[in-house]
Amino acid sequence: MKILIIGGGWAGIAAAVEATERGHQVLLVEERPYLGGRARSFIDRESGHHIDNGQHVMMGCYSAFLHVLRVLKTDHLLEPQRALSVSFIDPSTIKHVLDASALPGKLGVVAGLLRLSGVRFGSRLACVGLAIRIALGRATGTGLTCLDFLQQQGQPDDIITRFWEPLVLATLNAPLEKASAELLVAVMRLAFLGSRDESSLLIPTCGLSDLIDPLPSWLQSHGGDVHLSTSVDRLDVQNRRCTQAILSDGSVHDVDAVVSCIPQRALGRLCDASAIEAKLPATPEASPIVSLYLWYNEQWMTDELLAALGTTVQWVFNKRRIAPGLVALTVSAGHSIVGLSQDEIIQHCDAELRRLLPEARRATLQRGLVIKEKMATPLLTPETERAHVHHLQHEIQNLALAGDWTSTGLPATIEGAARSGIAAIEHVVVLG
Repeated sequence: MKILIIGGGWAGIAAAVEATERGHQVLLVEERPYLGGRARSFIDRESGHHIDNGQHVMMGCYSAFLHVLRVLKTDHLLEPQRALSVSFIDPSTIKHVLDASALPGKLGVVAGLLRLSGVRFGSRLACVGLAIRIALGRATGTGLTCLDFLQQQGQPDDIITRFWEPLVLATLNAPLEKASAELLVAVMRLAFLGSRDESSLLIPTCGLSDLIDPLPSWLQSHGGDVHLSTSVDRLDVQNRRCTQAILSDGSVHDVDAVVSCIPQRALGRLCDASAIEAKLPATPEASPIVSLYLWYNEQWMTDELLAALGTTVQWVFNKRRIAPGLVALTVSAGHSIVGLSQDEIIQHCDAELRRLLPEARRATLQRGLVIKEKMATPLLTPETERAHVHHLQHEIQNLALAGDWTSTGLPATIEGAARSGIAAIEHVVVLG
């Protein structure tokens, strides 16, 4: 089969690898001049450093994502933690560490939660109790927001503030009062209640684009092709099947199946141009992520990463591998600051760092860079309708949907996108 994959984000990348491994010929078309979607890196013109378009935390449970890297032989560019370890810090400047290294797998996470300082022991017990109920399938969160679910499950305010809220912001990119509790439960089962390797964080030692740099040549060596800076202008449909794709460069390609890995609005435009009558789910509200890079005159940060509590800044990453003194900051669900100017954001977040971390106070800020992703992820609430892989099958039999906005069972993450791409290939291959 010749399979057209529209979109070169992680859904399209995983779909291309899956289809190629199954022996099919792949044509991957991406309208931007790069692959990776929002999970990419670029060269900062002023410093010459390769930096990411926002920070992405990967975990050992990212099986679909890691399979792609193993195929491309870039998995060695991720440095795994020995076991899950995250330091939390608040304006008291005292660090509290969640360390799961004492015992293997789920037991290590449980032990880490029970030893987490800065939270009352009764609150820690309540947290562990909920984790056990989630693991046993006795707490599902169906139809609830994260806040309603956590309160329903008897979680005290201190454990919500110091554990659950940072987790929800980091993985769901949404505030507690809006985020879907079903997705929080899915994250807990996948990331924190598996083996030690599955729950450990993976620290990239390179730019995100380096992880997928071999993909075009790998596809070409297997009979496929990649068209960058190119869009699919129209699909020709005969008897409810896509038969040809007309690209923006004027080329026409016969196809046996199509996997769309583009956002809803773009898919809607393509359907209109192709005279496909598709009723897609309503496009959900977007949730922004604001990322910062701050260059200091000296290397002051010792932790690999820190979770910040009670501040606008939520995560602090040590980017010493790129340049001594460089740190990256992340503000998920960043509605409160996305409208500020770059200088305002830099000054505000630098001041917060200095209040949180005494060692930062001796360093001089040389420069800052702000990256605003105003439409970083869909805001996935309990009411959000997500399209299934076969959503357009009634209109077009050989067209499947993928992307982090579809019904992946996971939040809008790299892993969720990658899994959706694999599922879409399985679907169109079965249909033949």
